[in-house]
Formats: sequence, structure tokens, C-alpha cells
Amino acid sequence: MLSTKLSFVGELDFLLRNIPNLVFGFPGHRPGGLLMSILLATVAVALGFVMAVVLGSAHESRQRPLRQVANATIQIFRGIPLILLLLIVHQFLGIGRRMGLQLTPLVSALVALILYSGAYQAEIVRAGLQAVPEPLVDSARLLGSSRRQVYRLIKLRYALFVMLPAFTGQAISLFKDTSVVLILGVAELMTVARFVLGSDVGNTPYWVSLFLLVGFFYWLVAFVLSSLAQRMERGRTTIDLVHSQVNY
Repeated sequence: MLSTKLSFVGELDFLLRNIPNLVFGFPGHRPGGLLMSILLATVAVALGFVMAVVLGSAHESRQRPLRQVANATIQIFRGIPLILLLLIVHQFLGIGRRMGLQLTPLVSALVALILYSGAYQAEIVRAGLQAVPEPLVDSARLLGSSRRQVYRLIKLRYALFVMLPAFTGQAISLFKDTSVVLILGVAELMTVARFVLGSDVGNTPYWVSLFLLVGFFYWLVAFVLSSLAQRMERGRTTIDLVHSQVNY
């Protein structure tokens, strides 16, 4: 009984001592850990969204070559497993390193995550654009809106609201997928957890509790994102209900 209690106290002390490292990274090598995972996911989702809008819009273009290029790009980056895409991008950018460019594994990870996220988000944008009711578009055109205004203010805005759950799910999935950059040695959460354990066999008893804590961190961020998205959806539903009542 006493040995069990001592073991629990030892595990708790180990976890408490390493929580700052898991959240922020090791001193002198910050940001890292959970913060690095969040930064990677945020940048990848944001820049991937820009890529997605371009590809999704091109996919709906009237010009066939543009549609084909957009479709091919989406299918290629969606079809390659993320871990393989990371290795391909890292090796490709390695050419730049041989020419004297300072391209770190972090840059390789960001580029791969942006391409991966952009391809998936492009499909979401495309589906959202196709879901826009034609009467809504026709009404905007009858009011004298230009094609660009209709796209930016009506179609794209409507698509973003309609596909918010899909965007949220993709963002959560990408956040969890940042653990794959472990293979490049980028100091995200899983990498830091691995370094915390190190090669010291004395840390073996802490393996399960440490990765349970890491799993909790992933769950916590996913839960917060999901809750925020649901709150935004409820707010949008309330606004739509008010507008419908006023118009009625």
C-alpha cells in the first residue's frame, strides 16, 4: 500500500515538474510543446484557407483548364498521407538547403501542413459554394451586384457559415495531426513528451501517465474549438431567426 502511494506521488511530481515543458517547450528552446502544436495548426489552417479559397473558386470556374488544375492539386495533396507528404516536402526543400537557403524542419512542417490543410479545406469551400441557393444569387444580381460582389458578399460568406462545422472538424483534425511532425524533430507536444521521457530507464513507470496527460491536452484544445464553433452556430441561428421574423 505504501509503495503504491509512493509511486503515485512520484508520478504526480514528475508530471507537475514537466507540465511547463509540455505546454511551452524546454527553456531556451521555446515555443515548443502544446504551444508549438497550436501555432503550427493555426498558421496551417489560416494559410491553408487562403489556398482553399483559391482552389475552391477555381474548381467552380467556367474555364475547364482552371478546373482541371484545381481538381488535380486537391486530389494530389488529399491523396498523399501526411507523414509521406512531410518527408517529400522536407526532401524537396533540402535542395534549397544545398543552395545555401536556411530552411529548417519547422519550415518543411509548415509547408506540408499548409498544403494538406488547404487541399481538404478546398473541398469544403467547393461544397459550400455549391450549397448556395440560386434564388439568393439571382436576387443579388437583380439588385445590381457585380459578379465579384456576389461571390465575395453572398456566395463565399454563405459557404463559410454553412460549412462552419466542417471547417471546425478539419481544424481539430489538423491540430491532432501536428503530432506527425515528430518525425522531423520539430518540438511540438509529442516530440517534447518523448524528450521528457528520454533514454532514462528510470522514467519507464511514468510512460503511461505522461501520455495520458498529453492526450488530455489534445482533448482540451479540441473541446475548446468545438465549443466555440457551437456557440458561433447558435449565434448565427438566432440572427437568422430574427431576420426571418422581421421579414415575415
